[in-house]
Amino acid sequence: MALPDDLLQLARHLANLDEPNPRQAALRRAVSTAYYALFHLLVSEATLNWGRIELRPLLGRVFEHGNMKTASERIVSVFKAQMKKGPAPSQELAVSQRLHVVASTFIQAQQRRNEADYDTSEDWTREEVLEQIDGVSAAFSNWNAIRDEPVAQAYLVSLLGRRRV
Repeated sequence: MALPDDLLQLARHLANLDEPNPRQAALRRAVSTAYYALFHLLVSEATLNWGRIELRPLLGRVFEHGNMKTASERIVSVFKAQMKKGPAPSQELAVSQRLHVVASTFIQAQQRRNEADYDTSEDWTREEVLEQIDGVSAAFSNWNAIRDEPVAQAYLVSLLGRRRV
């Protein structure tokens, strides 16, 4: 099993520890781990396009969380603008919707990870954490359905940094 899948499975395991009273540390690590599952899925998918297999791990280190969030925000913005213009052809719309799910989940998961890691003012519930993990799992499924589409591949490239005109 690949690292992203392992991380997603680990997130679910952490969320279900300590029945019936989960510890905050386990719940917070589960939220963080779910985000990293999606982060590593996208980085892994992007680096698969690099022909030099032995350099893929090194290329993976180039990806930055902030740049990936910005690229994801652009996808969400473009999708919203498209929806205001009217419906696209059904195949194009289906791909755009799936990419929107991936990008918006990335943004949301990153925010939730920051909250889990740095904001101890509120407790998490198991239900909240499992909902977060389910959202990331849905992003995995949506990605797998569109991973070879040109717009999805362009998204992967955009994750490297801002576009220069």
